[in-house]
Amino acid sequence: MQNVNIDLLKYTVDFFQISTSQYIGGDNCNALTFINYGTSVVKIESIVLQPNQQFQIQGNTGENNSQRFFVNFGSTTTGNNIVVVRKRYINV
Repeated sequence: MQNVNIDLLKYTVDFFQISTSQYIGGDNCNALTFINYGTSVVKIESIVLQPNQQFQIQGNTGENNSQRFFVNFGSTTTGNNIVVVRKRYINV
């Protein structure tokens, strides 16, 4: 019988909430999901998210994305609530 080595890619999933315009990403993640739980419209770069909509950016296995994405709430100061789900490899 022959031994087979299998290299697994370990990852972690982070959840965080933002309510002000800012850059997200830039940290070599494999996938990002933006969920608009607020009452205001938000732009992720040029993608418009209405309340209760989401936008996903997913990489293939082993891929990392280092791009930063601007979350823009415009001039609204109330009702801003984006949840970001980020998948990052921890052994790459």
